[in-house]
Amino acid sequence: MVSTESTSKTEFHPNYPTIGIIGCGNIGGKQAANFIDHGYSVYVYDLDQDSMAQLQSLGARITQSCAELATCSDIIFTALPTPDDVITAVLEGEQNLSQGLQSGSVYVDISTNSPETILRIHHAMEKLGIEMLDAPFNDCSEGIKSQQGMGLAILVGGSKGTFERVESILQLMADQVLYCGEISSGTRCKLIHNAVNAIAVQAVSEGITLGLASGIDLQTIWDVLRLGSFGQNPGDIHGLPHYWFSRRCDDLSQHPEFTVQLLHKDLRLALELASQHDISVPHLSLTIKDYEEAERRQWSDYATTKVRCLQEERAGVIAQDSPQL
Repeated sequence: MVSTESTSKTEFHPNYPTIGIIGCGNIGGKQAANFIDHGYSVYVYDLDQDSMAQLQSLGARITQSCAELATCSDIIFTALPTPDDVITAVLEGEQNLSQGLQSGSVYVDISTNSPETILRIHHAMEKLGIEMLDAPFNDCSEGIKSQQGMGLAILVGGSKGTFERVESILQLMADQVLYCGEISSGTRCKLIHNAVNAIAVQAVSEGITLGLASGIDLQTIWDVLRLGSFGQNPGDIHGLPHYWFSRRCDDLSQHPEFTVQLLHKDLRLALELASQHDISVPHLSLTIKDYEEAERRQWSDYATTKVRCLQEERAGVIAQDSPQL
């Protein structure tokens, strides 16, 4: 059995809430060390004794179960790989978190979970009188740097009052803390983010392989993608408020700079290039179908953003707002 005593000389602030972290991997371990650096007393639990011992050397206090950790902590975080892991740690495992939670404590799951699991756990927490947030963590991928060196964003779901209660602590964990709405909203936003990111990665892959197959060297196609409008305005994400969310895309009098007809022409030419080199480009092929439909609807002279209205029809929603840039 590993000793629960801290071996660090770190001085903990007596008025700070005590932090508990279940899961001492890449995210949980980094955040445990981060909280210790900021003067918080931190208790940790992980199945990997070595991970806990490493954090103990920094000043963490290790525990022997999730239940024990709960009895020592005011604010508890879980940072675990899968929804099943979270359920085991919080509700179903031997000496699980729910068996040790104290009145007035707050539970925050920073795992990338499922909305169904979050709602199930939240229901259980309500019965226990425990406040809960789902706050999946958006870490830094290769090639991206966090301003604080910790992470890019935390996407938070739960009651606004609970969020405000722990907001100052969440702000230590990432560059941005985004309150997304009711419980499970943070999780849903994280899943949407990751889906969009995955699709964009595949689109970039299609472009690079098409470039290589048509005789363009890798450095050149990389420079084209990163220095052109795509790289400077990734996926048009920053241009959305101007045309789509403001609905300027519905108004021909706004004189769009780049029209459906022109981009459709470019996409056809790119598809022809892929065909010439026998390169499969499934994402491009699907995108062209939307532009073909837009032309059939006589949207040729509208802004390219107008094509996104087809997805609005399929989903039965309208994107109309003025998000902060």
